[in-house]
Amino acid sequence: MAYADRISDLARTLAQYPTSVTITGTRIDIRTAKQLESLNAQISNDQKLARDGDALIAAGSGKDAKALSQRIADAGPQIGNLLAAFGAQDAERLKTLSIMSKQKFDASAASRLQAEKRFADEVAKLMAAEASSVAALPASPCGPKPQPTPTPTPSPTPSPSPTPSPVPSLDDVIASLPGYLQITIPDAVARYDADSLAIASKAAGDAAIRLGVKTPDGITDYATIQFAGGPDITSQPWASAILKDAGLGTIDDRIAILNNALQARLLMADAMNGSPSPAPTSR
Repeated sequence: MAYADRISDLARTLAQYPTSVTITGTRIDIRTAKQLESLNAQISNDQKLARDGDALIAAGSGKDAKALSQRIADAGPQIGNLLAAFGAQDAERLKTLSIMSKQKFDASAASRLQAEKRFADEVAKLMAAEASSVAALPASPCGPKPQPTPTPTPSPTPSPSPTPSPVPSLDDVIASLPGYLQITIPDAVARYDADSLAIASKAAGDAAIRLGVKTPDGITDYATIQFAGGPDITSQPWASAILKDAGLGTIDDRIAILNNALQARLLMADAMNGSPSPAPTSR
């Protein structure tokens, strides 16, 4: 069932991304429970339609092929439409946040929101391709028709991501670090040109993975620490103590705590100096 399996693979990959962030000690939903319920319902609907389409493609014909093709085509853009509606809801839901908190939320939520957009785009492409394949099927088996051959086209089989591992998603996060850092801490990376920022970002991401980081937030937090606090920040006694204290949770938890502590120090220093801060990002 090529199309349905591929959508399931994409959905499992999306599920790796966090649906909430912590801003200065307060948990804020990137996706509310109601939004997730609506999104999961639409994904389930798309998977059912895709399975029905896969069955007709495997059979090589079907009297309902035209009608099913239209239903699949109509469903294709629905996840994208749903995300657009979420955007309007979020603007209303988050309008009480301060400017600084909203900026921190936007930066922390970026990896999830980008993943949702990629998911919606990919599902729309798959549904459009399946709708086209189903539409080409005859209403009844009236002879050998080569239409079933599109079956292998949409999916490289479950092997690319049968059980999504964090490594590909972490690589994606590392690749997006230059843009993320330019948005969240522009002053801290202003001295870098595009090439040197890409190299330094890759080095920070690789260092985070060597520490044992397992989540996209862990990567972005660690990179923020490195650029906002300087390359030697983690060797300072107070920072090293946080990273080594297993009682504070996983390495990702400890890096988040260190990022918050660094932010507090920078904000305090800026307040004392009366100068604008490089806007370090916390979760």
